Amino acid sequence: MMDDLKVDHDLGDGHTLTFTNWRPDRQLNPQYADLPDIERCGAIVGHPRADAKEGKCWSGINFDIEAIRRVFGEKPIWRVESWEPLTLSPSLLCRECGDHGFIREGKWVRA
Repeated sequence: MMDDLKVDHDLGDGHTLTFTNWRPDRQLNPQYADLPDIERCGAIVGHPRADAKEGKCWSGINFDIEAIRRVFGEKPIWRVESWEPLTLSPSLLCRECGDHGFIREGKWVRA
């Protein structure tokens, strides 16, 4: 399933990034009626596993956007310093496999 994701950015070093969007069904979620749809609210980062296991791993992040802060509360968020080339902070740490690095100027930089 995750292998079928459309890749928006090849970050290098085996890392890819796919933007996620937020478009709630407002009939089922009327509490979000005043919030706009968000085309780029976060991302899924695909990467080689940093642990001893084989295969690929994925981790997700949410961007520091007012609506995302309201919807997801205290969950971690990443600041978009630049969309083009893409630069985020702080670093990204995969809680599944331990992969750790930064996205700087559209490239993966190991921590």
